[in-house]
Formats: sequence, structure tokens, C-alpha cells
Amino acid sequence: MKHKLVIAAMAALLVFAAPVRAQSERDKMIEAAKKEGEVAFYGGFSVSDVAGFINKFQKKYPFIRVNHLREGAEKLMTRVLTERQAGRHSVDVIQARGFPARVMLDKGVFAKYVSPEAKVYPKGFADPEGRWATMYVQTSVIGYNTKFVKPGEIKNWEDLTNPKWKGQMVIDREETEWFANMLEVMGREKGLAYMRRIAQQNPTLWEGHTLMAQLVAAGEHPIGISLYGPRIEDLKARGAPVEWVRSNPVIGFLYLVALADKAPHPNAAKLLINFALSQEGQMEITESRRISMRPDVKPNPPGLVEGVHVRASNLDLARDYNRLYKDFQDIFGKK
Repeated sequence: MKHKLVIAAMAALLVFAAPVRAQSERDKMIEAAKKEGEVAFYGGFSVSDVAGFINKFQKKYPFIRVNHLREGAEKLMTRVLTERQAGRHSVDVIQARGFPARVMLDKGVFAKYVSPEAKVYPKGFADPEGRWATMYVQTSVIGYNTKFVKPGEIKNWEDLTNPKWKGQMVIDREETEWFANMLEVMGREKGLAYMRRIAQQNPTLWEGHTLMAQLVAAGEHPIGISLYGPRIEDLKARGAPVEWVRSNPVIGFLYLVALADKAPHPNAAKLLINFALSQEGQMEITESRRISMRPDVKPNPPGLVEGVHVRASNLDLARDYNRLYKDFQDIFGKK
């Protein structure tokens, strides 16, 4: 009997000790972060979209200054890898789209850090080894200006090959991830044939999904290929004449957040990652219409995912990135 009581008492002590230990570790992290005083955050957020998120974080941790650097997905990857090759370690936290993030992961750019917030994320949206978690998802859709395209005129990706849309479309000049996932869905040969037909429609190439959505809203280009659904919803809410197609498939781009290896401010970086994955941080992120994968944070607006089967981007395809990038550029880059 005494033996059982001792075991029960020890178990109770362990249960009590776990949160105490976690709080102690958090306190030590905060004290160390105070000494660091800043954190370098590289990501794809526009200045306006990230402002609220950074303000909330800095109110919570006023002793940490966030230095945010914005780059497009491929350019961010190139910058990080170039700095790393030169022996410069300037970045603390990296927020990057799936394919470029996968390339960086395979090159050892991400350090292991298991955030206590990551445990609530569904399977597939946080790395079991603790090297990344999904900060948010962007859906890749066909967007259009309702002054030039009637509802129902475009129901799926195949409809974009209609000759009436020749010269009317815009696509990002580095849309390799969408391209790769569409080839996987269609089958490589059929997919390449489809892409060549789209290229024959003479789409205009721009850089930046926010800019492309704005151009579609302004009527500069009636149709956008692989625009972000949340960005279209944001423009709609502001009164812009835009809509998007609930096509099959809708690719979901995963935007990962990770701690950089050899981060100069590792403790401040961990606090930023924890905040980014927390309910409070995720609710702030959804204010800019991004889709959270936390079960306790709803999409804003709900229509972002209603009636849509979102196919998560297959990040393993990034291991063939160089060939896929070349294929895309060979088809679209010469136009």
C-alpha cells in the first residue's frame, strides 16, 4: 500500500512540476531575449499586412524590436542561401512559402525548435522533428474582374484556354510551385501540354501576388492565374469588382515559419515563433485574410474555404525544383 502511495505522490509531483518547469524555461527565454533586444524577421508579408502582427508582438514584448525584411518567395530563398554561403548569419526567423522553404530545409537552414504552440496543429502542418510549422495557408485560385468576366464564364482551369481570353491574363513570373502541383494533378505530359496552351494565350508576367490582384481589380488584366483567394476576398470587402473560381483543384500554399540556424537572436526568435503560432497571433494573421490551420481560429471570412477542396501543396516536389523551374521558364518565361 505504501509503495502505491509513493508512486501516486511521485506522479502528482511530476504533473505539477511540468508546467512549473515550462514556466521557468519561458522566464529564462524572456530574460535572454531582453538582452538580445531585437529579432530579424524575413518573410513575404507586405508592410501593411504585417504591421498589426508586429505591433501586437511588440506590445507583448516591448523590449524586442522587430526588423522585418520583405521579399518574394524565390528571392527570399536566394537571399538566405547567399548570405549563408558568404558566412553571414543575419536572419533569426524565416517565414517562407512551401517550395522555397523545403529547399532551405534540405540545405540545413532551419534549426530544430519545438514550439509549445505547435502541438495543437493538425498532422502535416507542423514538422514532427520541430523544424517548422505552418504559419498560414494561401489558396491558389483563378481570380477575375466582374466587369469583364461574367460569373460562370470560367468554371475551371480548362476554361482559361478559350481563345476569347487571349492576352487577357496575368501570372507571376516565378509560379513554380503552382506549376509543379498542377503537373502532379494532371500527370506530367498532360500537364505540360496544358501549360503550353496557356502560354499560347500570351499571359502577361508580373511579380507579386498582391500586385497582380490589384491589377485585376483595376481592370488592367481581367483574369489572374493563381491569385491568392484571401487577397481577392480582401479586395471584394473593399468594394473592388473581383471574384474567384472554386475550381478543382485549389492548391493550398503552405507558409512555414522556422528558426534560422545560427540565429543571432535565438531567444527573441523563439518568442516571435511562439506568438506567430499562438491563438492570439493567428487571429491577428487572419485579419489580413490569411487562412490559419489552428483548429481554434476560424477563417476570415468563412467563404475562403466553403465549398472548396483545398489540396495542400506537395512540398516533396521541391526536390525537383531546378527542373520544374526550368520547365516553367521555358514555357512562360519567353513570352
